[in-house]
Amino acid sequence: MTPPGENSRDSASQEDNKRAAVARAWVLRLSSGEDTEADRLAFAEWLAASDDNKRAYEKAQSIWEALGDVDGIENLLLHRDSVTEFRPRNSMTRRFLVGGAMAASLAVATGIGFLLMQPAPTETLLYATATGEIETITLSDGSTVTLGGASELTGEFTPDGRTLELVSGNAYFDIARDEARPLTVHTGDVNVRVLGTRFDIKTRTDFVAVAVDHGHVRVTSPATGSRQDLTAGEKIVSDATHGLSQVMTFDASQELSWRSGRLSFVDAPLRYIVADMNQYSDRPIRLSPTAPADLRLTLSFPVDQIEQVLAGLDAAYPVAIESREDDILITQGD
Repeated sequence: MTPPGENSRDSASQEDNKRAAVARAWVLRLSSGEDTEADRLAFAEWLAASDDNKRAYEKAQSIWEALGDVDGIENLLLHRDSVTEFRPRNSMTRRFLVGGAMAASLAVATGIGFLLMQPAPTETLLYATATGEIETITLSDGSTVTLGGASELTGEFTPDGRTLELVSGNAYFDIARDEARPLTVHTGDVNVRVLGTRFDIKTRTDFVAVAVDHGHVRVTSPATGSRQDLTAGEKIVSDATHGLSQVMTFDASQELSWRSGRLSFVDAPLRYIVADMNQYSDRPIRLSPTAPADLRLTLSFPVDQIEQVLAGLDAAYPVAIESREDDILITQGD
C-alpha cells in the first residue's frame, strides 16, 4: 500500500526534475550565442511564471558559471565523448571542495552531464521575405529553407518533433534527416511529412502544389482524408474542392527555376502567372473582371523583367496592359 502523501511527493519531485531540466536547457541556449529574440521572450515568460522557475534557473546558472573556471572546458564541451578526465583550477577546487579534489571533479562533471544531456527548449521560428526578395535560411537542425518573394514561414522545433507552416508564398525545403524527429510542413489544407529530403511547396489562394526534388514525402489532406506518397520527380496539387490530384511528373528546371530568380510556366493560366509575378513586382499587378484570366501561356523570364514581359503580352495576346502610378492593370484586349 502506498503511504499517505507518497504519490503527491513523487509528483512534486517529477515536476522539480522537469523544471530543473528546462532551466539547464535555457542556460545552454542563452549561453550559446545563437539565441534569438523569440528565445529571449520565451525565456522571460517562463522565468516570470513562478518563483520555482527562478530558483531552478539560478541553480543551473551557478553550475554553468562554475564550469568557466575549468581548464580546457571548451575542449571538453566540444569533444565530450572522447574526454575521460580533466583538472579543475584551484579556484574551482575551493568552490567545490567537499571531500577532496575527487569530490570537486565529480560535482563539476555531474553539472556538465546534466547540462549536456537536457533537450533544448521549444524553439519558435518566424521568417518572412519582402516582395522581390529570395532568401535562404539555415535552421537550427541543419536544414535549409529558401523562401520566394513575399513568403512567410513559421514553426516550432521541440526535442520530440519539428513543425513548420508555410503561411504564404512558396518555399524550397532541404531537410536534414532526423528519424527521431520527423518534420511536418502545414500549408492550406495539406500536410507534408518527411524524415529528410528536398521538396518544393507553392501556396496560392485556390491550390497548393508539392513537388519532390529528392527523396520521399507523404502528403495528406485532413479535410478529405486522402493521402499520397511522392518520390523524386513527382508532383501533386491540392485544392479545397477536390483534395489531392493525381500524381504527375514535372520538369525541375522549370518548376524550381524561381530559386535562381527566374519564373517559368508551361501552359499555365494567366491568373497563376500574375500571382507569381506579384511576389516580385514593384507594383501590384491586377486582373480586371474582363481580363482573360484563364488564358494559357508558356513563358520563362527573370523576375526583374516583369514589366517587359507584360508589354510583350500586350503586343502578342488579347490583353491590354495599363501601367498606372500605384499598380498595373490587365484588361481584355482586342
